[in-house]
Amino acid sequence: MRMRAERRRAREAAMRALYQVDLSGCAAEWAVQCALEQSQDLELTEQGRSFAGQLVRGSCEHRQEIDSVMAEVAHDWSVSRMSPTDRNIIRIAVYEMLHLDEVPIASSIDEAVEIAKIYGSADSPRFVNGILGSLAERLKRQAADSLKEGGSDTAR
Repeated sequence: MRMRAERRRAREAAMRALYQVDLSGCAAEWAVQCALEQSQDLELTEQGRSFAGQLVRGSCEHRQEIDSVMAEVAHDWSVSRMSPTDRNIIRIAVYEMLHLDEVPIASSIDEAVEIAKIYGSADSPRFVNGILGSLAERLKRQAADSLKEGGSDTAR
C-alpha cells in the first residue's frame, strides 16, 4: 500500500510538470525540477521523485505517439480540445500503458481517474476513464490477435 501511495504522489508531481511543459513549452527536466521543488505537499521519497521524472521524460519523449493514440481512442475529441489537466493525466496513463510493463493497465487507469477527481472538473473522472478504457480494450484485442497469430502475450 505504501508504494501505491508513493506512486500516486509521483504521478501528481508528473502531471503538474507535464501541465507546465504543455502550457509554457519549457524543457521537461526544468519542469520536473520545479514540480518536485513545489510539491513538498506530496512528500516524495527519492524513489517517488525518480518515478515522477521517468513519467515526465517518457511522456515527453513519446508525446507524438501518445497524442496519436489519444486522438484515435477519443473519437469525438481532438487532443488540443481536451482540458490541459485531463490531457496530461491521460498522457501519463497512456505512457504507462504502452511503455511500462511493470505497471498493470488497470492500475494506470485507476490512478488516472483518482488524480482526475482531485485536479480535474466534475466530468474529468468519467472522461479520463472513458478514453483509457477504450485504449485498454484496444490493447486487449491486439494482444488476443497477436496470440492467435502465434505471437507472445503482451497484455498485462
